[in-house]
Amino acid sequence: MISWLKLLFLVAVVAASERYYNETLSLKPLPNNNLLASFQFHIESQPIDLEYYDDHNKTGTAKHYSYFPRSLGPILEATNTRELHLRFTQGWWDSGSWGLLPQQGLQSGGTGVEMWAVVEAPDSHTAKQNWFKLSKTLSGFFCASLNFIDDSITAFPRYAASHPKGVVLNPSNHVYLIRASLPSEPICTENLTPFLKLLPTRGKAGISSLLDGHKVFDSLWHGMSIDITTECVSAQCHYQMEQSVNAIVDITRSIRKKQEGGLPKPTPGDKLRCDDSKTFNIWQCFPLDEPTNVTWSLDTIYGRKLKGPAFIDDPESTAIKIDIDSNHWDVDMKLDKDDALLSWRVSGYEKDQITEYIKEEGDHDIEFITDDSTFTAPVEQPPLYASRSLTGYSLDKGGFRTVLTNPSESESVEFIYFETLPWFMRLYLNTLTMKVQNSTGTYEVEDESVYVKNRYFQPAIDRKRPSHLEFVMTIPPQLTLFFTYQFDKSLLLYHEYPPDANHGFAVEPAIITVLDKSNHGVYEVRTTSVLLTLPTPDFSMPYNVIILTCTVMSLAFGCIFNLLTKKVITENELEKLSEQSKLAKIVSGLRAKVQRLKSLVRR
Repeated sequence: MISWLKLLFLVAVVAASERYYNETLSLKPLPNNNLLASFQFHIESQPIDLEYYDDHNKTGTAKHYSYFPRSLGPILEATNTRELHLRFTQGWWDSGSWGLLPQQGLQSGGTGVEMWAVVEAPDSHTAKQNWFKLSKTLSGFFCASLNFIDDSITAFPRYAASHPKGVVLNPSNHVYLIRASLPSEPICTENLTPFLKLLPTRGKAGISSLLDGHKVFDSLWHGMSIDITTECVSAQCHYQMEQSVNAIVDITRSIRKKQEGGLPKPTPGDKLRCDDSKTFNIWQCFPLDEPTNVTWSLDTIYGRKLKGPAFIDDPESTAIKIDIDSNHWDVDMKLDKDDALLSWRVSGYEKDQITEYIKEEGDHDIEFITDDSTFTAPVEQPPLYASRSLTGYSLDKGGFRTVLTNPSESESVEFIYFETLPWFMRLYLNTLTMKVQNSTGTYEVEDESVYVKNRYFQPAIDRKRPSHLEFVMTIPPQLTLFFTYQFDKSLLLYHEYPPDANHGFAVEPAIITVLDKSNHGVYEVRTTSVLLTLPTPDFSMPYNVIILTCTVMSLAFGCIFNLLTKKVITENELEKLSEQSKLAKIVSGLRAKVQRLKSLVRR
């Protein structure tokens, strides 16, 4: 009877884990000895009873979230959040060398921290209150500066094809899509630790056991994302969460650190790889390209091995996907179990994509071997190239220049261009000019309606809201579109300048969402953030004034304090008082004894 109960329990655990949790690690070697590592975690909660939450309805029922983190559920319910999208990103994505963004860019953000949410509320004012409550709560949860999100950087996107609207529980309510970004926010281990705590494995098993802050953030580009949606079927709702960690790793640098230790050291002269066909002596060396015959493993990249599957009872909870050129790469799987090392070859298939499931306990390692690392899986071309930069330089004026290129040879691309600018950048839409470049040259656009289908602009209000600009645009194949506009720079109050004001102010990237024929977002790309220099006062002058004022105040206070607390007497009175003091009597007594001893010695 007990064995049957154990068997039923095992079947139930396997079925639950297959439904509510799975994880995937995708590895794709890229040109120039780079590696795209993508960690994907899919978590679903069990069906829950959601109710619209307000100040008059604070009663709730106990809920069982299964593998879904219990800490996030009450936060989403208390703020009536139907969708939550959080991004932590650092670095610049080189689309020319690396191709498409992971997950078509739909789970990638711009530099810094980016937050989207779909909030249910009766009006925009209530939605914004719940939004601020949500950002402040998540700020402490993820150790990020989300508490600095306020009205001045919050926007309500008008065209958002990649973020579907959430469910509405109260028919009299509406859903509001709200967004904010902190482009200057640094990403560090303090953000990764709470990210791992959301997983049922807590980073102790499965692919999450590879994630170490020192290794993840030592990359050319890295991004973490959390996407939570509310799915409802037949009056039953559940949360669905997608977590991802993506990074571009420099394999050569990782191998060097593994061999030489963590501290960077200069390469000895006898180990320099110089081009002998050029001038080569003790003073000159033209370096060769990186070696193409490389051998590396997960232990080389992350400094640790993969500790078994996420769940022992679920043979398909942890999957490894490898995208290689099978004619030039060999991949070996190694398992260290019970002090026995097992190894087997997993490459050599006709197709380049390999899927392996981690089914046994023990330390797993994957080794990649190639004689020519220049042969990699083909890099997919993105549907649109975008760049944005500042033009001109002035203390009170500036401009933006955005370049959008459609590399396709036969198809037009339709997309949404979205950007928000801080309130101290006063944008003038009447200065917007567009130019088009094709094989015949560059000419100015006379009729903007050919490329711009819809336009939305909301000017900024000082310290209350940012400038909000959106375009729905179409670019024909093999065409480059340039558009520029001007803005003025505002002066800030003294306390509004950051400690490093001379460094400049980070302006968040623009977001470009490529649409399909059904007007659904199929690809997202973000431009780089820009650094804006504002007129900055001389902060040394207030410092000098404060120092001088404090010095004068201390001298004046000291003199007045001495006059009020000390008694002024003559020198003769001081001598008489000194003779009558206890210390003087003790000293005189000691002198008398010394004189008496001297007189006795003389006798």
